[in-house]
Amino acid sequence: MIGLNAGLEIARKALSAYQLALSVYGNNIANVETPGFSRRRPNLAERQAADLPVGRIGLGVDVESVSRMRDRLLDDIYRRQNAMSARYESMESAFSEIETVLGEPSDTGLGSAISDFWNAWQELANQPESRTARQVVADGATAFSQALNSMDARLQQMRANLDGEIVATVGQVNSLAARIADLNGAVVRGEVTGEEMCDVRDLRDRLLDELSGLVDIRVFEREDGSASVTMGSEALVERTNTVSVGLASESDGVIAVSRVTIGNGARAIRPAGGKLAGLLEMRDDTITDYQSRLDQIAAAIVENVNAAHRTGRGLGGETGTDFFDPAGTTASTIRVSGSILGDLSLIAASADGGPGNSDIALEIAGLRLSALIGDATISDYYGSVVGSLGVESSRVASERESQGLMLQEIENRRESVKGVSLDEEMANIIASQHAFEAAAKMVSVIDEMMSTLISTI
Repeated sequence: MIGLNAGLEIARKALSAYQLALSVYGNNIANVETPGFSRRRPNLAERQAADLPVGRIGLGVDVESVSRMRDRLLDDIYRRQNAMSARYESMESAFSEIETVLGEPSDTGLGSAISDFWNAWQELANQPESRTARQVVADGATAFSQALNSMDARLQQMRANLDGEIVATVGQVNSLAARIADLNGAVVRGEVTGEEMCDVRDLRDRLLDELSGLVDIRVFEREDGSASVTMGSEALVERTNTVSVGLASESDGVIAVSRVTIGNGARAIRPAGGKLAGLLEMRDDTITDYQSRLDQIAAAIVENVNAAHRTGRGLGGETGTDFFDPAGTTASTIRVSGSILGDLSLIAASADGGPGNSDIALEIAGLRLSALIGDATISDYYGSVVGSLGVESSRVASERESQGLMLQEIENRRESVKGVSLDEEMANIIASQHAFEAAAKMVSVIDEMMSTLISTI
C-alpha cells in the first residue's frame, strides 16, 4: 500500500510539474511579439529521494524555478553599441540640416553670391562712370551680405532647436532613471522568497536599453537583484536611489544654452555616447565651427574691400568712405554701409577721381584671386568649407550605418538567447504533453491496482 501511495504521489507531482511547464511554454508563445520579452524556462529537478529498506527511492519531479533566458554580456555589449549608434544617428540628422543651410552646389547659394559680387565690381571697372553698374554692385553686395546673415541665423536657430532637444533628452534620462529605481525596489521585494521576478526584470531591461540610447551607461547587478547604473564615471541609479541630471542655463556670448550637470554640486558633465552626446557635440562644436568659418569670410571681405575702397573716390570726388559697415565683421552682422546705400555715387571706382579711371574697381575685383584667408581665396576657402561639410557628413553617415549593422548583429545574437522560437516552444509543448499524458496514465494504472487490492481484501 505504501508503494502505491508513493507512486500516486510521484504521478501527482509529475502532473503538476508538466502542467506548469505547459503554462510557461504557452506564455512564451503568447508573447512572441511582445517587445522586450525574455522567454522563460521551467527548471525541473528531481525531488529528494526517500530512504527505504530496499534503498533510496526517487519521489518524482518538482519545478524548482522559472527563469528568464538572458545573457548579461550580450546585454552590456548591446547597450554600449546602442549608445554609439544613437550618437551618430543624432549627428547625421544635424549634418543633413547643415547641408540644407549651405545649400551647395546651387545657383542661389553663397558661392554664387560671392561670384556675383566680384563680377559686379568687374562690370563697374568696365563702366566706372555708370550709376547702373553701381546699383549692380550695391545689389550684389547686399545679396552676399544677406546670404551670410541668413545662413548664420539658420545655424543659430539650429543650435536653439538642438538645445531644446537636449533639455527634452535630459528629462527622459531622469524619468527612465526614476522608473528603473522603482523597479529595483520591486525586484528586491519580490525576490526575497527566491523566485525570479521575470516580468519586472524584463521591463527593467527594456528601460535600460532605452536609456542606453540616450546616454552611455554601464549596468551592474547587485546580489539583491537591484541594478546599479553609471553614466561615464557618475552614478545615476543605485538600488532605489537616483542622482538627477540637471541643466544650467548660461550664455555663450550669442545665445543662452543649457549645460548638462549632475549631482548636488551641479558638476558639468559631457556624456561620451548616446543621443545626448551627439546633440551636445553638434550644438557646441560642429555648428559653432561652421559659424566661425563664415565669420572668417565676412571679416576678410569687409576688411579688404573697405581698405581698398577708402583710398578711392566716388563720382563727386569723395574719399575715405567704407563700402561695408566696419562694425559688421561677422556673418550675422555684415552689411553694406548705410551711406553707400543712401548715395550710390559714393561707391568708389576711381583712384584719382579722373574721368574713366577704374583702378579701385579693378583692385577690388582683383581680390577675387587674392589669398584673403590664409593662402586661399574667398571662393576657394568657401569651397573647402563645403567640401569639409560633405566629408564630415559622409563620415558620420558611414559610421551610423556601420554602427547600425553591428547593433543589429548583436540584437540578433540576443534574440537567439532571449527570443521566442515558435518551433522550439511547440516541440517543448509536445514533449510536456506526452509526459503529462504518461503521468495521467500512471494515475489510472495505480487506481486500478488499488481497486484490485481493495477488492481482494
